[in-house]
Order: sequence, then structure tokens, then C-alpha cells
Amino acid sequence: MTAVGGGSVFISYAGPDRVWAEWVAWHLHDAGHRVVLDVWDWSAGDNFVARMEEALNSATAVVALFSRRYFDDSRWTREEWSSVVARRERLVPLVIEPLDDTDVPALLAPLIRRNLHGLDEQQARAALLDAVAGARGPRTRPAFPGGPASPPPGVPGHRPPLPAPGGGRGLPSPGTSRAPGADPSPGPPGAEAPLFSSPEERAQARDLAKAPRRPDTA
Repeated sequence: MTAVGGGSVFISYAGPDRVWAEWVAWHLHDAGHRVVLDVWDWSAGDNFVARMEEALNSATAVVALFSRRYFDDSRWTREEWSSVVARRERLVPLVIEPLDDTDVPALLAPLIRRNLHGLDEQQARAALLDAVAGARGPRTRPAFPGGPASPPPGVPGHRPPLPAPGGGRGLPSPGTSRAPGADPSPGPPGAEAPLFSSPEERAQARDLAKAPRRPDTA
């Protein structure tokens, strides 16, 4: 069987939480981890302190089942988690009941915890295996956040669309002009509207062109 880092996983728990400890140990064992659980691996007559020290020394990870009972000063669990913290080894905190911040000792408060309580069995199993496996990369390829994009109108590099052939209604073709406000007369498709609608407009435009301009007029 394979285990985290090639070692074993030791389950640290309070006696009243044995049902949780056996559930955790069974699913870790089923997933291929080598698990050490006192009620499974230690026999009558074994030296409890010696076996616990041996298990902690050989463990790659220590799974701690956080509960109010786990932090009872009268239990051996205090020696287990404090030994792991002192050696700076990996402690995997799994919370099996709702806890307040004041329930967790200050030394353990900064550790990232995973909740098992309040989940169904499949969710709890997935949370357990993910927590023991540790940090991993993404399981699927992330989408590329960049890529070419069309610049908005008005920014450099953006070209407005060219007018339709024939200029279209209200848009003169290149090289032609139209008197302001003049409405083009309907005609055959593609035909240009006359520049002036009458001889009088043509004469008026000629007179305006000859009139003197103010010095401040562009």
C-alpha cells in the first residue's frame, strides 16, 4: 500500500471519538494509505507510551480529530499533538464537531482545518482524502485569461467601417458634397443626388463664395 510520503498515517483522537477514528482509519486504508490506529494495531500488554512514540516517529502525517474532548487536558491527546508541533511534523486537523475559536489551543489555532461534521458520508470521505493528500495542482487545465480582443471605437488602431457603395442615404460618396440640410432626391440606385436643387441655390452659393470674410474666420 502507498502512504503519504511513503510513511504511515497515525490517527490521534480522544477515546469517546473512537467511532470517528475507526471511520477515518478505514477510509484511509481503503484508499491505499498505511494507517496506525491504536485499537487496531496495539495489543494487550504493549507499552502504550513506547508504541505511541514509535507511531509518531514513523508517521509521515498525523491526523488529529478535533473535538472538545480532544482538547481535554486530562487526555493523552495533548501529548500527541504537542509532540507533533514540537517536531514541526505534519498535523492534519479534521474537525468532527462545531468548535469555537476558544476551544482550540493557541498553538493549533493558525492551522488550516477541514470540517467533517455536517457533511454526508461521500462529502466527508472526499474532504478526508483531500486533506491527507495535501496541496495539489489544479485537476483540470485552467482557461487562458488573455488573448486578442477588438479595441473599442475611438482608440488607436480602430478603423470605422467604410460607407456602403453609392454612399447610402445621408452619406455622400467620396469626392462629392451636399448642401447642409438638403434632402437627397430619390433616383435610380447608385445615382448621385444633385449638388444644388435649383439655379437660385447655385447663384446664392456663388455670391457667398465671393463675399469678404472676417479676419478671425478660419
